[in-house]
Amino acid sequence: MSGLGGRWSPTLAAIAVVAFWAIAVVPATTLPMTDPDTWWHIRAGIQVLDTSSIPTTDTWSIAGDGRPWTSQDWLSNVVMALGFRAGTWGPTLLSIGYGLMGIAAIWLLWSAIGVRRPSVGWLARPAWLLLGLVLAASVLGVRVQVVDLLLTALVVNVLWRYVAHRRRAALAWLPVVAVAWVNLHAGFPLLFLVGGAVLVGEAVDRWLHREVEAGPLGWSELGWLALSLLGAAVALMLNPNGPAIYRYPFDTLGIGVLGSFVGEWQPARLDAPAGQLLALFVLVGILPALLFAGRRLRTADGLILIGLTFMAVTAVRFLLVAGPVGAAFVCLGLAPVISESRIGRACAGVLARLERPRRGLGGGVNSVLVAVVLLIGLGLTIVRVAPAGQASAVAEAYPVRAVDWLGQHAPGERIFNRYE
Repeated sequence: MSGLGGRWSPTLAAIAVVAFWAIAVVPATTLPMTDPDTWWHIRAGIQVLDTSSIPTTDTWSIAGDGRPWTSQDWLSNVVMALGFRAGTWGPTLLSIGYGLMGIAAIWLLWSAIGVRRPSVGWLARPAWLLLGLVLAASVLGVRVQVVDLLLTALVVNVLWRYVAHRRRAALAWLPVVAVAWVNLHAGFPLLFLVGGAVLVGEAVDRWLHREVEAGPLGWSELGWLALSLLGAAVALMLNPNGPAIYRYPFDTLGIGVLGSFVGEWQPARLDAPAGQLLALFVLVGILPALLFAGRRLRTADGLILIGLTFMAVTAVRFLLVAGPVGAAFVCLGLAPVISESRIGRACAGVLARLERPRRGLGGGVNSVLVAVVLLIGLGLTIVRVAPAGQASAVAEAYPVRAVDWLGQHAPGERIFNRYE
């Protein structure tokens, strides 16, 4: 694809890629602070900053007063509190910051696809990752779970580089990621689910002598991966809660009432948009990848795809990771299959023409189109998360005037609320 400078103008393919990032990725990941959990995360971070200590006991709720509190996302809370305390533009900075995390996650997946399969064409990555973003749209925003998407994408990128290049130095990232993850959010089991799937899948491929690109990892290479995952597991101890953090994810999943009161913990039902989109993704992406790209997919890829789908079906919140990450795996498997199909071969000429640079008036028009696309995407995003846009979005989503009244009149009683 031609660059944007020099004698050559942007190609139509380049304009499409720019549009994907500017009009799809940036607006989808940079959102106003309308997620209900955001506010208690900010309050928890303020408590850490004001007391210079991480809470270990619940002092907020009536039913849980005095019970142990494992503040597994204390560092994310502090970051949110610092952003919120930045003044009028604080919420805007938080929206942009979490948007940048989402953008970085998509870039890591984009890059990882190129590492594993450089032959994937310019259209496949935007098309599949866009579908993944649509799946995740309902659970994106200024919320600590975005950390899970970013760090899962980083883990996938690291592991795919290891599979493609067999450089042990890449594995040094896994313990580092574990330390960051365990202090930012309790989604760290994803590191071991993805890493464990690669370990098991590559061992199966080696044992069955499967012919996959670059060949399965050798036994010594699997040993280094296992050692790195073990190091990551030990590194989880580097958190304020110590070894208690190992139990936290299981305790959370064992709270049976979560699915009754919290919408994002409920299964993806077919009578809701999230469930319908997931069903569509399974039909057009996951099943075809497993059925038609089986010889191209490593066993690990199939295991991860199945695992992500199961997670998304179990709880809507997991669409945040299952959508974009699952789309990267589908792209990896289906892009070559589609390009080699009759339809793919018929479209190859058109796609190649879209990559040809244009000179003169046509080239100037293309340059203008790139500028317009960037202005539309970035401009609309900034307007939406600027202070006025933030205030309007929050006032529409929450009883702002009622909360202001409570702050002014101080009822003096602890008000009992039901979560829903």
